[in-house]
Amino acid sequence: MKPSVLSICAAAAALACAAPAVRAADACKNVKFNVTNNHFEQRDIEIRSVKFRNPHNDGKVQSEDVKNEVCKYGATCTTNGDNLANADKVDLYDIQVVFRYREHDGGWSKEFITQPFTPNIRKCHEGKQYGPIVVKDSA
Repeated sequence: MKPSVLSICAAAAALACAAPAVRAADACKNVKFNVTNNHFEQRDIEIRSVKFRNPHNDGKVQSEDVKNEVCKYGATCTTNGDNLANADKVDLYDIQVVFRYREHDGGWSKEFITQPFTPNIRKCHEGKQYGPIVVKDSA
């Protein structure tokens, strides 16, 4: 006996319902990044954005603009707190800070990126602080 179109459709619907739903993670809210300025020429830096690898986004690098903040040489500065899209309860890896430094003429350099930082406790949750991420050079 041949299965009817109706029975095939019903079976396909049942399988679709049984499959686990894959959904995006919520935003991880009020996340702050601690940045220590150890610039090799003892320059002030301006924190511009933060990049990180989010395994929930197929391991792609995700970027978050932060409120530009000047951090004096030798200081540890903290970003204001941002909502990271698709990152709640997700382990974040390879965190990098995008910065520029103050030049001798008072202007700002082009942007540079720190070496990747992977924290011991990677899981993102509301109010999480990552770091310190250390700015050492402009290579």
